[in-house]
Amino acid sequence: MYGFMGNYGYGMMGYGGMFFGLLFWILIIAIAYLLIKWLTEQNKAKGSEGKSALDIAKERYAKGEITEEEFEEMKKRLI
Repeated sequence: MYGFMGNYGYGMMGYGGMFFGLLFWILIIAIAYLLIKWLTEQNKAKGSEGKSALDIAKERYAKGEITEEEFEEMKKRLI
């Protein structure tokens, strides 16, 4: 009439069900944390492959897009 555990509010599963339910949510949270951490590391790795601001300024100076004074000012700010 009341199930395996009687009228204690835990139903047929008892404390074992509570333990495995808690374990399930801890596992889900851990997987989500590791996935987010991995994705942020992937984004950092992609960002480091690009050119630095100083490299871009050097290219612009070499192409004649900026003057020597503008290049020197940019270099001072970047270094």
